[in-house]
Amino acid sequence: MATLSSEEIYSIVKESLRAVGTSKAAAEAVAETTCQAELRGISSHGLQMIPVYVERILEGGIQGKAEPTVSTGGDNIHIIDGNGCCGQLAAKKAMELVIEEVKKNRVSVVGVKNTNHCGMLAYYTENISKEYSIAFMCTNTNPNVAAFGGAEKVLGTNPFSVALPWDKESIVIDMATTSIAKGKIYEYAMKGISIPEGYALDKDGKATTDANEALNGTLLPFGGHKGYALSILVEILAGVITGGGFSKNVFSLHSDISKQQNVGMFLMGIPIEPLMGEKMYKERIKEFVSIIKGSKLAVGFNEIYMPGEIEANRRKDRLRNGIEVNDDIIEKLKQIINSKKIL
Repeated sequence: MATLSSEEIYSIVKESLRAVGTSKAAAEAVAETTCQAELRGISSHGLQMIPVYVERILEGGIQGKAEPTVSTGGDNIHIIDGNGCCGQLAAKKAMELVIEEVKKNRVSVVGVKNTNHCGMLAYYTENISKEYSIAFMCTNTNPNVAAFGGAEKVLGTNPFSVALPWDKESIVIDMATTSIAKGKIYEYAMKGISIPEGYALDKDGKATTDANEALNGTLLPFGGHKGYALSILVEILAGVITGGGFSKNVFSLHSDISKQQNVGMFLMGIPIEPLMGEKMYKERIKEFVSIIKGSKLAVGFNEIYMPGEIEANRRKDRLRNGIEVNDDIIEKLKQIINSKKIL
């Protein structure tokens, strides 16, 4: 394992993507979100994704030089066509549009279509929440998940994120609607570790704890019908109403690499100021958090954390002490940089 600073990770990701012909803006967007994922400890959306992106860019599944275009459906409603671009570039543009509107104390809605994997959702929602707004984002993915009661892949892992301002950090919820994110299954498979029971079915529709069998089979929604219902919601918001792909019209990140994923996204920002003044909100959120964190501890626990607090603490630590990363991935990225020229 190597220990790198966040600046070093940013640089090597940006150089890798520029080396295979990605635009400067796209390379910077991917580098920033990758760096933030590693700082928060979300390695499933960190450096391990870059060789996948590179392969898709080289094969045409991601249009590295494409730029997203914006159309306006109203004063505070926008639709972005990604034109096959890096998902991070389209999502960042959507985030910026939301921020622009909430700064004017207006609710903002942005839909995104015709794009690809956008990385960690918490990056976008946390930035929106810094403008004293409630942030929501969801995205669909290619089908990996059975409907409740089914055994066929018809839904994506369909993550969503919500962020709310709190003190110097944000309360950040970022989760897939499955019991486990697909990226985590890949991590288990690479490490030869079994997955917990109840997370997946094999290709024959039988429960499995084998990560490789899970990758070839079907994931399950968390909480049975509850996760299934949330996944349906994400699919409709991100895919159906944006004009983007949905269900079997969204393609795999890890296969079909010459084909655009056709991912959709949905972002919303709700400014707090029109609901109540910033001062009152700060007082009320402080009181609420103190009740939660001050409540009686269960056996075996030393502290109650707010959603996203552990990741925020990890980010502070890694900014000070660096980030441990896999040597093999760093070597792969260096080979990409050294073997390609900027196109």
